[in-house]
Amino acid sequence: MRIGLCLSGGGAKGSYQAGVIKALYDRGINKFDAISGTSIGAINGYYIFTGNVENLEKMWTSIETNPENDIRIVDNTVDNSYVIDTLKALDTENKQEMDFYVNYIEIYNKNVREKVENVKILGEKESLSAVKYSSLLPCNPKANLPLKQQFVKDVSEGLYDGFKLDGGLLNNTLIEPLLEKTVDKIIVISTAHDYVLPDEIKNEYNADNIIIIRPETAFEKGDTLKFEKNFCTQMYNKGYEIGKNVKLNI
Repeated sequence: MRIGLCLSGGGAKGSYQAGVIKALYDRGINKFDAISGTSIGAINGYYIFTGNVENLEKMWTSIETNPENDIRIVDNTVDNSYVIDTLKALDTENKQEMDFYVNYIEIYNKNVREKVENVKILGEKESLSAVKYSSLLPCNPKANLPLKQQFVKDVSEGLYDGFKLDGGLLNNTLIEPLLEKTVDKIIVISTAHDYVLPDEIKNEYNADNIIIIRPETAFEKGDTLKFEKNFCTQMYNKGYEIGKNVKLNI
């Protein structure tokens, strides 16, 4: 059976997503024809793409709050260089033969557009750049509005002209490239407990072939940036239990 895997964004909530991924692997669901990832989903997806799922578990369950990984604001963005450096250090000898799509947004002349890259056809440097852009959140230290409202305002004022930023700002669940593949099933690991397929997808694709794995409850406000060991380990374990028990019919 040909299977696609879609990994949504969600910052530190990606720890839950990683637990689901590991549970699927332990159940023998570890061969994917194509995967897609947005933001933290792109980072988690890179571990799958490079054959490093065991390191994915280690990354999420050994996070420590220290000067190296504290949240830093650089050039009106949440600096993600630490995690990208971690990806650079991964062994890529077991890179998987699969398409791996990530998305980010490009901003020019105050206009925002989505860009989708297939990491499979990129060199290592370009691959890591695409993942970096996909997970680069805007953050204006002078903000007085919620994230997305502030972002719209900042774009209209030209603050982010020339930037490439987090794909989740436009499309947090990059399922579209997988719909174009000849896969039998698509597994969506969402970080939102209330995620449902958009109507346009239901109208064009057999929704019975899409399996959505969601958290059992909603995350709390602020969990997106809660990169703390206790929280991430707890969410990883919850994700693992869900992934171990979910009915897949595969």
